[in-house]
Amino acid sequence: MSPPRSPHAIVQLRSLGTAPSYGKQLRELVADGFLARTDFGEVPPRVEYTLTPQGESFVPILLAMKQWGEKKLGL
Repeated sequence: MSPPRSPHAIVQLRSLGTAPSYGKQLRELVADGFLARTDFGEVPPRVEYTLTPQGESFVPILLAMKQWGEKKLGL
């Protein structure tokens, strides 16, 4: 399983757009069962996201799509 990530760390990995848009995307991924959200109930607020088993099962598909795109672009 992948390590937990804070929203800020996720944005540093890949640009997801503006803060409101990546927040919306994270909520959708949680609602769709790809991510699990852990709220630590701290001040300042701290939350972490981890891949669920469903999210983990999607990783090979994403990697295959990435490889296909790189091949098509000649990277």
